[in-house]
Parts: sequence; structure tokens; C-alpha cells
Amino acid sequence: MQKRTVFVIGAGGMVGATAAQALAIKEIVSDIVLIDVAEELVHGQAMDINHATAFTDGVHVRVGDYHEIKEDDIVVITCGIAQKPGQSRRELLAVNADIITDVAGKVMAQGKPVFILMVANPVDVLTDVALRVSGLPKERVFGTGTTLDSARLCVTLAHNLHVSQQAVQAFILGEHGDSSFPALSNATVDGIPLADFPGFDPAMIEDISDDIRAAAYRIIEAKKSTYYGIGNVVAKIVEALTHDRHS
Repeated sequence: MQKRTVFVIGAGGMVGATAAQALAIKEIVSDIVLIDVAEELVHGQAMDINHATAFTDGVHVRVGDYHEIKEDDIVVITCGIAQKPGQSRRELLAVNADIITDVAGKVMAQGKPVFILMVANPVDVLTDVALRVSGLPKERVFGTGTTLDSARLCVTLAHNLHVSQQAVQAFILGEHGDSSFPALSNATVDGIPLADFPGFDPAMIEDISDDIRAAAYRIIEAKKSTYYGIGNVVAKIVEALTHDRHS
């Protein structure tokens, strides 16, 4: 699947644009197509990202349309109303479910069996919406789930324990949102159970859990939206799919 195209829908926004930029810079696929209702904006995003591909081995980023979608292409859906300061992800559901229903219908109008990666929030519920609307088998419809939450957990634990992020393996489970929770009983640092690692204090667990759940709210309050973390999550998931990482 290395030659397949990735379509980023909603690429005029910062989440979609950052996901496309991460895919391009990491050279995960060679053809990245941006789609957005804001035509002038998405053309600007494509130009800007394309200039960064001068440092790659030949990635091409361009603006395109739904009719170009082929069998086994990967469709990353980032469009939807963004989360506002103080607003929960669930509060976005009513509007974004309608948007995703429309977008999934346009994706499947080509009649091609594609892969859909849902990024828009509330991501778990909207992944189910995309699954139902698309009619695709469940192994072709993914959500980013708690991948970003787990990345935040690993970074926070690494910071508190003064180790490399790569040494930490820990996961957030549940829905991407306020009901998520850390599975710290299975967390390890370089293979050592977290509870046995020098410097770990059980008292830090509650603070870390609260920090992870509140991370998005703090970022949105400070700069209106989150996009760097989730952009790289998209790249990681697409890489696992296109390069058969068994991850």
C-alpha cells in the first residue's frame, strides 16, 4: 500500500494541515491530496506544505476532490466544528455528526473500498457514524481514539521521572475525552514496571491523570486549538497502515 494516496478532508484547518505536513515530512506516502470547502485557504496550505517537501525524496501535496478517490486510498477526516474554550468534545456531536454524515457520503459516492481515519471530535462517536454511513467493514474505519492521550501520558511520565519518552510505555483507555483513564498497572519504563521504577511516587498518579484529561482544555484556552500532537498521531497511524508495521 506504499503507493496509495492519502486524502485529508478539512485540510484548510490547522489539524488537517498539520496532519498533512507530518505525513509529508515523514515521507509516509508520496501523494497527499487536500480537500476543504475553503478553497483559497486550502490552496495556500498546499503551497506552503509543498515547499517543505523540497527536503524529501519526492512527496507531492496538492488540492483535489472526492472524485479522485480510488480503491484502498486512505481518507483522513479532520473537518468539523472545533472545540471552544470550556467546551467538552461531546458538545460538538450534534453539528459534527451532520458534517461527517455528509462527508462520508461524498467519500463513498465513488463506490470504492477505502480506509477511513476519523480525527474530528467527539472522535469515538463520529467513527461509529462514519462506519454506519460508509457501509464499510469495521477493519476499514479507524478513529484516532486515545492515541494522543497515551502520547500525552508518556510525555508527562517521562518528564516526571526524568527519562526519555521512548523509554515509557503506558496507555490511556476509554473514550477520547473526560471519561478516559490511565492503565498505569501495565505501564513500564524500559521494561521495569512503573510502580518499581526509582523515583515513582503513587501520589503523582492522580495529578497526572487530571493533567492528561485537562491538557486539551489548557491548550485551547491558550491558543484556540490543538494540532501538533494530533497531526503526528495521524502520521503514526497512517504509517502503521501503509507500511504494515503490525502496530
